[in-house]
Amino acid sequence: MQTRQTLQTPTSLTPGALRLGPDHGYAFDGDQVRLNAELLSDAPAAGNWALQLWACDAPFDGQPVRGTKVAEVAVGADEARVSASVPAFPPAGHARHAMVLVLADGSDGSIRDFANFPQPECFAQPRIQGTAGFTLGDSQVHITVDGIDNPRAADNLSGSLVAELWALPAPFGERGNTDGVQLAGVFLGSLAGQHGWQHLAFELPLAARPAGTWHVALLLREWTAAGYVTRDFTDFPLPVSWAAEAAPVAEVEPAAPATPARKPAAKKAAPKAAAKAEAGKVSINTASEAELAAVKGLPKAVAAAIVAARPFKQVDDLLAVKGVGAKLLDKLKGSLGL
Repeated sequence: MQTRQTLQTPTSLTPGALRLGPDHGYAFDGDQVRLNAELLSDAPAAGNWALQLWACDAPFDGQPVRGTKVAEVAVGADEARVSASVPAFPPAGHARHAMVLVLADGSDGSIRDFANFPQPECFAQPRIQGTAGFTLGDSQVHITVDGIDNPRAADNLSGSLVAELWALPAPFGERGNTDGVQLAGVFLGSLAGQHGWQHLAFELPLAARPAGTWHVALLLREWTAAGYVTRDFTDFPLPVSWAAEAAPVAEVEPAAPATPARKPAAKKAAPKAAAKAEAGKVSINTASEAELAAVKGLPKAVAAAIVAARPFKQVDDLLAVKGVGAKLLDKLKGSLGL
């Protein structure tokens, strides 16, 4: 949903076509956004329509502009007003964006009408502060970050945060998606609003050495109801290359949660073993996301969070995973093991 796209020149309106009225707006509430719009038509407008909110590099004047589609609501042709709350997927980073409301044809996505909002938007979301860097070894990667903070209100606790190093075919800032190879990752935990971590350093296993030349980016990602969403990023200027004959490195588990304001010791990856362990129990350290999600009573989103947070020293450590409470853990203990 955060992939950067190009907002194209709109199609000319025809008589009777659905269009935006002067009364429209949007309002964010956490990971949701409410879209409101008055819709006008001189005659019945057949077809399917969509009301979209875009965050763009500049106001839209009919000429192509780069941006991110933040939210979308389906609109019936006979509706006179739209008012709905839907999941919001703002672009990563903390730049200022021109906000554009778009009425699109639901069949082909072509723009039928649009309206620019006068005030730019800067999204309050967990972010990387200062500079970040990395050093690659044959089987390890050293990552440093000046700081990570949460600029939201003091009572707004973030979802679980992870830092991931990616090899991408293009800088993350150009495309906004992870269509490359993850090199390393570390679970950081949750961060209260108006708080931060300083001087972070991680020594992590290198998960892959993909052949070719790649752009490297450090991504700060947050767990949401829709899974992990990238909140901020650092694109490193120099690409890295691996020869085609380089032997692949065995996949490793992410390191343990980081401790703010100090350098955490490197963690060894959990030993490889069969997904089933401890007399038929599913291993929380080695089972795949699909195998965990197959456990009765274990939601798919929680299975993904377990994979991102491991390795674990004991089953009770699952209480630190978002979505796992004492009651759920008691139900699952008979099915899960190390």
